[in-house]
Amino acid sequence: MAVPMHEFLLMALAHWLALLSPGPDFLLLSRTTLRHGFRPGTRVAAGIAVANGLWIVLALSGVGYLQRWPAATRIMQTGGALFLLYVGWHFLRARPDGGDEATPLAASASPAPFLLGLASGLGNPKNGLFYTGLFSIGIAASTPSWQQALYGLWMFALVWVWDVGMAWLIGRPASRRGLHRWQWKLERLAGALLMALGIGLLLG
Repeated sequence: MAVPMHEFLLMALAHWLALLSPGPDFLLLSRTTLRHGFRPGTRVAAGIAVANGLWIVLALSGVGYLQRWPAATRIMQTGGALFLLYVGWHFLRARPDGGDEATPLAASASPAPFLLGLASGLGNPKNGLFYTGLFSIGIAASTPSWQQALYGLWMFALVWVWDVGMAWLIGRPASRRGLHRWQWKLERLAGALLMALGIGLLLG
């Protein structure tokens, strides 16, 4: 049985537009790639993709969970806010590294990039709410489970490919050289934005 293209295209377009909107995941990916290079950036991308995959599975297996249990949503929101505040504070402490602009810094001083990406993706309840809302509106009741699984696999793959592509663009030597002198200032700006997002989640 063929996949209904109008349903797939509607959700694929909405998902792609959401990827174009920078958020905490993109800030974390950019900072890690600029400071540590392309490979750690791909690990962050993998963590973000796995987190999105888990949200997709949760949304597909029980679209109403997050809506039925607002207390659970609030707990996730608080945990995500505290994580954003922690990462934002870490970014705000950035200083000029004074090193060779073409040489990535050792990643050993930071938590494991994959775990950072995973925590960032899981800690933002807006990801879960987005997928829940998208599937609630975009998937018809008659759509078989295997087609829903295909939608989820497509979205998981797109998140991973998109973030790896962003890491490749940001991690290119020409990009890193161009941004090197502004790197610590960009990190502080990203830190301020992440802390603002965290405070907003706590107060929201």
